Amino acid sequence: MYTINSPIFSTKGGSMSRYVINNVALVLKALKYSEKYHKGQFRNGSGDPYFYHPFTVSLILASFKHSKHLSELICAALMHDCLEDTELTFGVIAREFTPLVATLVQELTNDDVEIAKVGKLEYHKKKLIGISSYALYIKLADRLHNVSDNPTSKMVGETLELMSHLLKNRKLSKNQNAIVAEIIRVCNQ
Repeated sequence: MYTINSPIFSTKGGSMSRYVINNVALVLKALKYSEKYHKGQFRNGSGDPYFYHPFTVSLILASFKHSKHLSELICAALMHDCLEDTELTFGVIAREFTPLVATLVQELTNDDVEIAKVGKLEYHKKKLIGISSYALYIKLADRLHNVSDNPTSKMVGETLELMSHLLKNRKLSKNQNAIVAEIIRVCNQ
C-alpha cells in the first residue's frame, strides 16, 4: 500500500511554506461534501467506503504537488469523482468551491459516450495527453491509489501501458515524473 511521507500542513514563512494549504476551511468543506455525496458507495477492490479513495487521492496529490493553488487542487481531488458518481453538479461545485475546482472536476470526469466509441484504454491515453497540468497531477494521484488498492492484472497492465504512452507523448514536470515512477514501481511489485 502506498504511504504518504510528506506533510501537507504548515505555517506561512516556515521552512516548508511550499506545502501551505492557504484555505483550510475550503478544504474541510470539500472533505465534508465528498464524504456526504459518496455515502453508501464502496470501493470495488477493497470494499472500503468510497470516500476513502478521494481522501487518499488528495493526500497523494499534496505529497507531490506544490502550488499556490494547493487548497483548490486538494478540493478537486476530494471531489474528482462527484460529477460522474453522485448528484453533485458543476454549478454547485463552482459556487461552493471556486470555478477552478469545478473546472478541474469536470476535466477529470469521464465521457461515457467517447469511451463507448474508442474504448476505455484509448480514451484514457488521449485524456492524459490533453488535460491540464493540474488535472494531470490529480489523475496520476488517482491512478496511484487505484493500483495500490487490490488492482486486477488487467488494470496493472493497462496502467503500465498508459504510463508508457504518457512518458512518450507528453512533457512532464519533475514531480509528475516522480508520480509516474511510483505508479510503475507499485505496478511492478
